[in-house]
Amino acid sequence: MRVLPILTLLLAAHALTVSAYDITDMGAARDWCDSTMTHRVEGIWEFPEDETRVLIRKQTGSTAQYVITVVESPDTRLTPGEEIGHMQTSPDPTKFEMTLYRTKLRGIAGNPGKCLAVLDEKNDALLVQGRKMKFSLASRWFLPSFWRAVRISVKNPLDALPQGMVRIYPSATRRQPDYL
Repeated sequence: MRVLPILTLLLAAHALTVSAYDITDMGAARDWCDSTMTHRVEGIWEFPEDETRVLIRKQTGSTAQYVITVVESPDTRLTPGEEIGHMQTSPDPTKFEMTLYRTKLRGIAGNPGKCLAVLDEKNDALLVQGRKMKFSLASRWFLPSFWRAVRISVKNPLDALPQGMVRIYPSATRRQPDYL
């Protein structure tokens, strides 16, 4: 009698696995975008640093979580159709909690890293902001008195360059109406 619930659970898990991997190339991703009423963050996005293209779409059966699936990548470690992360909505409709897997061991993604993703619809961008840690040591206790007056500071303008993704398809025109 317990076989039926277990079998049902296994079939449901298999259905979720198959639906996560059914889009395995750019053409299928474009077809999905064209045939679906996309929400503001759904679509095909590109990481400009490594030219990896991903499809972001709502997770099946969820209203607040999105799945990030590889569509195209020059990195041979990433397989098209592979799920590499998730995004969770927040009370602010332009901010999401993004989780990206950082390692892959025996074909299984692991070591999830969390960051903030901010949707910039004006520029068709998804800006990613990770944690930053700052460490300083008061060297005046270790150096002679002359070196206490000398301060060296380096500012790299590339540090201010935003990190994230650029939307490549569809354009930012809203296709899903917002209901009050």
